Amino acid sequence: MKILIFNTLYYPNQIGGAEKSAQLLSEGLLSFGHEPVVVCTSDKDYVDYVNGVKVYYIDTNNIYWSYNAKEEKSYKKPLWHFIDSYNIFAKNKIEKIIKYEKPDVVHTNNLAGFSDIVWKIAKKYDIRVVHTLRDYYQLCPRSTMFKDGVNCATQCSVCKVYATPRKILSKYVDAVVGVSQFILNKHISFGYFKNAKTKINIFNPVPTPKNTNKTTSSTIRLGLVGMLSKYKGTEFVLEKFSKMTTTNIELHLYGKGVTKQYEIELKDKYLKNKNIKFQGFKPVEEIYNNIDILIISSLWHEPFPRTLIESMSYKTLVLATNRGGTPEMITNGKNGYIFDPDIDGDFEEKLELVLQMYKNGKFEFDLSAFSFNHIVGKYIRMYNIGKRNGKDIK
Repeated sequence: MKILIFNTLYYPNQIGGAEKSAQLLSEGLLSFGHEPVVVCTSDKDYVDYVNGVKVYYIDTNNIYWSYNAKEEKSYKKPLWHFIDSYNIFAKNKIEKIIKYEKPDVVHTNNLAGFSDIVWKIAKKYDIRVVHTLRDYYQLCPRSTMFKDGVNCATQCSVCKVYATPRKILSKYVDAVVGVSQFILNKHISFGYFKNAKTKINIFNPVPTPKNTNKTTSSTIRLGLVGMLSKYKGTEFVLEKFSKMTTTNIELHLYGKGVTKQYEIELKDKYLKNKNIKFQGFKPVEEIYNNIDILIISSLWHEPFPRTLIESMSYKTLVLATNRGGTPEMITNGKNGYIFDPDIDGDFEEKLELVLQMYKNGKFEFDLSAFSFNHIVGKYIRMYNIGKRNGKDIK
C-alpha cells in the first residue's frame, strides 16, 4: 500500500513534536512493508530520501516559509494566512505529486503552508483521505486557540474568516484522528469533518530508548523540554522556581526561545540564579538521562506533548498542567501529577508530591498504548477501511 503523507515540516527541518511523530509513522510504515511517501514544505523544491523514505520538499509559493514564521515581520502575517486559507499557488505542485505517485491513501497531518486544498485534490482522484489533528490549524490561524494568555473558548471573528474555507473543505475527509480525545472533540464540537465515517483517537508513538542509564546527582533535576515561550508556560515555571528556597533542586531548560530576543531576555533575567541552567538543544537520550522530573507547563491546550511519552519511556516522572490532552496520559500518584496553573499554590503542592514519589521510588509507567507497533498497526487498519476503484486497499 502506498501512503502519501503530508506534514508542514519534516526532517531535518524540525520545530516540534509533529515532525518527529510524522517521521516515526513514515519509517514505521516502511518497516511494515508499505510504501510511505512524504510531502513537506521548504524554501525550495527538491526530492530526497530520509532513512529509506522518499520525501518531496516543496516551496508552496506563499510570501515566506512557515519554518521561519516566528522571525517574520508581523505586518506580513495576515497576508500569509489569507493565502494559506486556500493556497491556489501550491495547487499545481500538490496535484502533480498526487498524479505521479498514485497513492492508495492521502494522509494529512499539519497542513500550514499547503492549506486544506490537499483534501479536495485527493478527492478529485478518488483517493481515501485520512487526517490527523496535531494542532488547531483548522480552527485558528495561530494553530493554538490561545490569545493574550487565555485559551479561546470560541472562534473570534478573525479566526472565523480564515477558518471558513477549512471547515468547508473538511467534508472531503474520510477519517479523522485526534492525537488526543481532547483535540478530536474540540474540532467535532465546531462542526468539522461531518462526512468522516471514522473519528477516533490514536496517540503518538514513542520508540523504545536505546540507553536508559540515568546519571546520578546530589541534586534533584527538574527539566523543561521544548520551545521556550509564554504559552508553553516557561515564565510561569521560572517565576515559581526562582522564589523557591530549596537548595538541592535544579531547573534545566532544554530548547530555544520562540524568538532569539525572547531567549536573551529570559537568560538576562534568570541566569543569575545558579540553580537555573539553560542547556539549549541536546539529544533526547542526553536530556532524559540527566533529569529526574519533567515539567510540562503549557498554559495553552496542548493536544499531545511528545515530551510526556518520551520522558516516561526513560522512567522519568512528570508534573504537568491540566490543559489539553495531557491529563489523558497521566495518573496522579502513578506516573506523576497534574496541577492547575490558575490555582495559587497548586504547582508547589503537586511538585512536593512528585518529589516525594521520586524520593520513595514508588512509581510505574505503562507505555503499551504508545508502543511503536501498536500505533503503526492502528493506522494501517484505518487506511484499509474503505475501497478504491472497487478494490480493497492493501
